Amino acid sequence: MIEEIVTVTAAGPDGVRVAAERNSACAQCSSRSNCSQGVLSQWRKDKMVEVAVMNPEGLSVPVGAQVVIGLQEGSLMKASFLLYCIPLLCLILAAIAASTLGWSEPAQVVAALGAMLAGFWAVRRYANSKSVKSDYQPVLLKILET
Repeated sequence: MIEEIVTVTAAGPDGVRVAAERNSACAQCSSRSNCSQGVLSQWRKDKMVEVAVMNPEGLSVPVGAQVVIGLQEGSLMKASFLLYCIPLLCLILAAIAASTLGWSEPAQVVAALGAMLAGFWAVRRYANSKSVKSDYQPVLLKILET
C-alpha cells in the first residue's frame, strides 16, 4: 500500500478532505539541479493539493489532525495500464483495420484517432462506474498522535 501523511482540512459523514504537499519524484534525485524537470518543479506555485479521502471505519477526525492515508499499489498500476494501454491499443487496431480495408491514408489517421478517443471515453466510463470508483480512492488508515 502506498501511504502518505497529510493534514485534515474538512470532515464529513462519508469521508474527509485532506491537504497534502505535492512532492515531485525529483525531490530525492541527486541530478535535480541539472534537470529541467527538477528546476520547473521548484517554480510551481501550487505546492499543496486537496483530496477527498474515504473513511470506511468512520473514525472521528478533527480538522487540522495529521492522518495517514493509503492507496492500493495494484489499483495504481491498473489505472495506469487502463489509461495508457487501452487507448493506444484502440489506435493501433483501428489503424491496422483501416489499412486492411484499403482506406486512404487520411481516413486511416481519422479512424485511428477516433478509436483512440473512444478508448479514452471507455476508460473514463469504466473508472466512473460505481462498482469500480472506490478502488481508485485513497482511504483513511489511521490518525497520528499529536
